[in-house]
Amino acid sequence: MVTRDRPDAFARFALAGLREAAAAGHEVVVVDQSAGAETERLVRKVSGARHVRSGPGLARGRNVAVRETTAPIVAFTDDDVAVDPEWLEQIAAAFDKADRVGAVCGRAVTPDGALLPGSKSGVYEWPASPFELGSGFNFAFRREALADAGPFDEELGAGARLEAGEDTDMLYRVLRARWRVVCSDEITVVHHDLRPRDELLRLHYGYGLGAGAQTGKHLAGGDRTALAIAGRHAGRHVLTLARAAATL
Repeated sequence: MVTRDRPDAFARFALAGLREAAAAGHEVVVVDQSAGAETERLVRKVSGARHVRSGPGLARGRNVAVRETTAPIVAFTDDDVAVDPEWLEQIAAAFDKADRVGAVCGRAVTPDGALLPGSKSGVYEWPASPFELGSGFNFAFRREALADAGPFDEELGAGARLEAGEDTDMLYRVLRARWRVVCSDEITVVHHDLRPRDELLRLHYGYGLGAGAQTGKHLAGGDRTALAIAGRHAGRHVLTLARAAATL
C-alpha cells in the first residue's frame, strides 16, 4: 500500500485489514510518502508490518513496494479502502483459474454496498482493453509478470506529472507480454471515496489524461494496437466525464 498525508483515512479504513493480513503471516509493506510521522507511528504498532519511506508519486511508491517484498504475488490496495480477512486468499486462488495468469483484478463496493463499475468476471487476454479491467485499489500481480512488463511508469499516476493511468498502463503491458488477467466480481473491497464532489470532474479529467499519455507512449514505440484500444475506450470516457460534470 502507498499512502500520503492521510493518516486519518489510513487508520479508519485500511489499518484493520493490514493488521489481519500481517497476523496471518502475509508480507505487509506500507510505503509512506507523508510529510508527518503519524502514519509511521500507526504502522509501527502493527506486528509484522513494515514501514518504508519514498518520494512522492503513486507509481514510484508501487515500485518501492515491489522491490521491498519477496512474495511471488504482490497485491495492492489504497488507504481509503477496507478489505476483509479473506481478501488475500481469494486473490491467491484466482491466480489458479487459468494458465499464465499474470494479474488479478477485483471490484469495489460503496460503503452502502453498491457495486462500482468494472469488468465482469472472466479471463482476459491480449488485446483486451485495460481501461475497464481493474483499479489500483484492488489488484495483484504475479512477480514474474511484473518482471516481464517492467516497473510502473513513474510519469503516470497520482502525484506525478500525469495524474492517472499507472494501473491501466501496467495491466496493458502485462497483457501485451502474453500474460492473462483474471477479473472477479467476488473479490471485493469497500472503497470510501473521500473526494468532495467538486473534485470529481478533475478526477475524471485526470483519468483521460493518463489514458491518453499511456496510449501515446505505446504508439510512439510502434504499438498501433494501443491506439485502436484507446479509440474504443474514448467514447465511454467522454460519457463518464459528462456524467461527472452533471453532478456538480
